[in-house]
Amino acid sequence: MKRILYPLSLGVLLSGAACKSTKTVSGTDANPRISASTSVPQGYYENARRTVAPATGLSVSADPEYGVTQKKPVCVGGSHEAGARSQQSYLNALRGPNGEEITYRRQGSCCAFKTPNGLINNMGLLDVYELTWAGNAKPLIVYLNFYDKGPLLAPSGLTVVQP
Repeated sequence: MKRILYPLSLGVLLSGAACKSTKTVSGTDANPRISASTSVPQGYYENARRTVAPATGLSVSADPEYGVTQKKPVCVGGSHEAGARSQQSYLNALRGPNGEEITYRRQGSCCAFKTPNGLINNMGLLDVYELTWAGNAKPLIVYLNFYDKGPLLAPSGLTVVQP
């Protein structure tokens, strides 16, 4: 199902429905237009938390914008076929500030960008996930790029699974 939504989302974004231009101090869009939200039940994500092994070798970023802005997404790599599993593996390695287990849900896609690994005309989209954990009053929004590989770091303030 996701493989169908990504090209559809890309077409919508490239036709003029790009990120809104509400600027924050960091220079990123505070309210990006998220498209192709899925109606996947939470059970799908719960199953992924149980069955997809957490990524290893992660550390925590010192950059407060890493992973939480569109300009500094987490590049999980993984190609078109393995992208969702790469995202789940990464997300399964994250923990709250005090080691709390994280619950995640994909909100949709935003923010078209050029990449040689993109689907159509070398374009890609960021996937937007909402992370929650016990004791957290406000969900954390993270931006993931499954087209390109980069250092796997947890956003500042989170922790990671210890082997």
